[in-house]
Amino acid sequence: MGPVFLAMAVLVGAALVVAVLQNKNKAKQAAAAAAQPAADEPQKSNPFADRDNDPRRRDGSKIGSGNTAPKGLNQTPLWLDAKAKADKGMALVKEAITARSNGDEETYKKKGLEGQELLNEALEATGDWLLSLLEEHPDDRQVDGIGYTRGRWGKSYEKVRFLE
Repeated sequence: MGPVFLAMAVLVGAALVVAVLQNKNKAKQAAAAAAQPAADEPQKSNPFADRDNDPRRRDGSKIGSGNTAPKGLNQTPLWLDAKAKADKGMALVKEAITARSNGDEETYKKKGLEGQELLNEALEATGDWLLSLLEEHPDDRQVDGIGYTRGRWGKSYEKVRFLE
């Protein structure tokens, strides 16, 4: 049994030596390739010369840079009604959280459920509308602002979502 284990150990050791030698060889080749400048590619003095510097292009920020949607989206009756409900719902959620911090669980539940209901109505009323706006005007500042506001409503809803 001893010679079998010895043979296996020698094989594993040999495999490790071969792997290490191959890694060293690859590292030498990579260093040599990096040391030689590319002959077919001229050196650029500005590494960002190939970038599009048009300020109207989207720069990766969350809010779009253009206004492709018609002005006054935040003045449509659907949005104004939903915003009024959501504002009232957010105020109720805030009152509920204050009541809970004061130890009044009954008021917390009552105001929290009322606020949750109003926020849910506002979110449901504007959901499909926002999706259609995002489809028609994907990089519009007004549409992104509406989405941001709805996100705030959702966060407020989450503060009391465990009430039911």
